[in-house]
Amino acid sequence: MVKLVIIGAGNVGSQIGYEIASRDLVEELCFMDINEKLAKGQAADIQQGLAFSNNTKVGVCTADDVKDADIIVITAGKPRTPDIKSRLELAKINAKIVSNIVYGLRGFEGIFITLTNPMDLMNYVVYKEARLTKNKIIGSGGQLDSSRFRIVLSKMLNTPVTEIEAFVLGEHGDLQVPVFSKVRINGESVDFTEEEKAKIMEELKNTALDVITNKGATVYAPASNTVDMIQAILNDEKTLVAASAVLEGQYGLENVSIGVPVILGETGIEKIEEWGLSFGEKTLFDEGVQKLKSHIAQMMSSGEDF
Repeated sequence: MVKLVIIGAGNVGSQIGYEIASRDLVEELCFMDINEKLAKGQAADIQQGLAFSNNTKVGVCTADDVKDADIIVITAGKPRTPDIKSRLELAKINAKIVSNIVYGLRGFEGIFITLTNPMDLMNYVVYKEARLTKNKIIGSGGQLDSSRFRIVLSKMLNTPVTEIEAFVLGEHGDLQVPVFSKVRINGESVDFTEEEKAKIMEELKNTALDVITNKGATVYAPASNTVDMIQAILNDEKTLVAASAVLEGQYGLENVSIGVPVILGETGIEKIEEWGLSFGEKTLFDEGVQKLKSHIAQMMSSGEDF
């Protein structure tokens, strides 16, 4: 029996749960949340939405119930609000939340998928606290960024988005790396001028902001892209995706989690591909690495135990 647990029953967590159940990917789905009433309500609502489609069992669970799960998805954490002055401050707050969650789940031997922001940093916290092999610790964000990249390219090139292959690597944040050298339309490479690249990158940065400005948060896009990753794992699809992975020598790096191209299958990250990046792409990627490593060092120096 395939069992999936979602920790955090808010908008994104509940949408992930609904889509997992709608796709009939697991036999059992359960929510954990500090707000138990919210978790119960989300579970009941999703269960009632399945009555004419499948037999997925949806409910709530405690830390004692999840050790036999196949995948745990972490969306719990504090969102960025005006009183939080920086991403580092948010990272320190959410590191405590995520660390406590994962510490309480020791004994779990499945796969963690991290969405809590700042995602790359929180994925590294999960890795340090979970004491599992690196292939089982996966950060969801690169596919979301890549989907936005494809949409921007589709509009600019007047091409159906399904005919475009494009990926965003690096930090899931301001230093994301659209990999122009890997863009393909129906399998054919595309050349971009520096002016076109700058215009696309500016549009890409505004894509998420537009959604947040209009509705307060992104929900459907991060949820759907995360479920695609979960589906690739559960069906052992060997799918190429952009995901945050804890590196172990790849790209000459260690002790950091950052967006890279990975192959997803039944064991989680089955391979990390090492792409050759252009000078500009590599420079931006390295800036993201240094930013993340600096934040990790600052969190550890302030007494964070992970």
